[in-house]
Amino acid sequence: MDVSSALQLSNRQVQVQALGRFLIQVSYGLLNFYIPILFVNQVGLSATAVGFALSLCAITEVGGHFVGATLADSPRFGRKVVLSLAAASGAVVALMLMVAQSLWLLTLASMMLGISLGCYWTASGAAVMDATTSEDRSQAFAVMGVAEYIGIGLGVLGGSALLTWVDESPTLLFGGCGAMFALFGLLIQVLMTSDYPSRSPHERSGQGMVAALKDRVLLVFMLANVFFTTYVALVSSTIPLYFTNFVAGSDPIPGVSVGSTAGLFTGCYIGVGAVLQIPTTSLLTPLRRIFVLMGAMVLWAFGFALLWAAGTFAEGQFIWAIVALCLLSLASVAYKPFFVATVSDLAPPNLRATYVAVSSQCWTIGYFIGPLLGGWAMDQSPLIAHRFWLVVAMSVSVCLALLWAFEVLHTRTALQPSEGEGTA
Repeated sequence: MDVSSALQLSNRQVQVQALGRFLIQVSYGLLNFYIPILFVNQVGLSATAVGFALSLCAITEVGGHFVGATLADSPRFGRKVVLSLAAASGAVVALMLMVAQSLWLLTLASMMLGISLGCYWTASGAAVMDATTSEDRSQAFAVMGVAEYIGIGLGVLGGSALLTWVDESPTLLFGGCGAMFALFGLLIQVLMTSDYPSRSPHERSGQGMVAALKDRVLLVFMLANVFFTTYVALVSSTIPLYFTNFVAGSDPIPGVSVGSTAGLFTGCYIGVGAVLQIPTTSLLTPLRRIFVLMGAMVLWAFGFALLWAAGTFAEGQFIWAIVALCLLSLASVAYKPFFVATVSDLAPPNLRATYVAVSSQCWTIGYFIGPLLGGWAMDQSPLIAHRFWLVVAMSVSVCLALLWAFEVLHTRTALQPSEGEGTA
């Protein structure tokens, strides 16, 4: 770990946001893992109905991003108020789930969860930007990434362990999530500062959103990052099914099976990401960001190509699968901090939450495209399912072209400040 990374670990406000990220990710992870199991197996709702209810979370999250951005960039409210709102709404969701026995209440809770998510991610990202300088933001977001990985890992493992308690007192899980949301709210109220960049008295909040949506540099960057978020969604939604249905059973080395897929993911994808996030970011920080982003995309391509190899060649499938997951994890930890730091550099200080909200739509789009394409591919013949990963690997070339177009446009805009489009 270099000096800059150590400074981010000692930055009080980064520490507060990292601890909050950990609590939030454990809570969200447990909810996402446990809601389908409880409401299908215990309440008796159909899997289709539960899936539809949960899909509405993504729709309301879009609204949460924009409402959160408007409030977070407002001198009247600010980041701290929006994060407190996210904590309060999350706690309400947990209470609703404790008593929910019907589809309409589950749907309402899912929609409120989306609002909570949107408010949290927008205000949290802006708060980290406020607490750091441009040179230090990559390391700061790397620290946040470690907290995120650990939170997700504990959420997944905790959810798996709590499966054995379903018949006894399943609502205790939601009560625990509510307690963590409350603890997050207390953390924000006590330890977070309420500083935020002041807005011009002649500038209305709606004008900030219009300015962000007119920023061609930001929009091109968003288009490139839709590929990244789609790849992340494919990892979580499609690869487990691929391993289970198209890889397991052909290799004499055990491992890629239903029982071991969760452990394989926790160790090779989540675990590797948690360990390598800060060292990788520290190593790559001196490099030009566009080359870091493009290099990470090349790693995505190699990782997806190895998934094809794992399903195509019978010999050593387990080894190919491990190497593929490790490469995909390394690609993610290399890309994400610099992606967020680049957005922060594009944003004027008084519009940081707005720019985060707009750029966050990459995740909404990616998590719509990824499961849709991946689900279609996994319903096809083994030949198509295997070659699907080669097509995904080749799609990286389009993202590389978009990243280069972004760099050219960004450079031109920086040289013409009078014609700038919202870049810092």
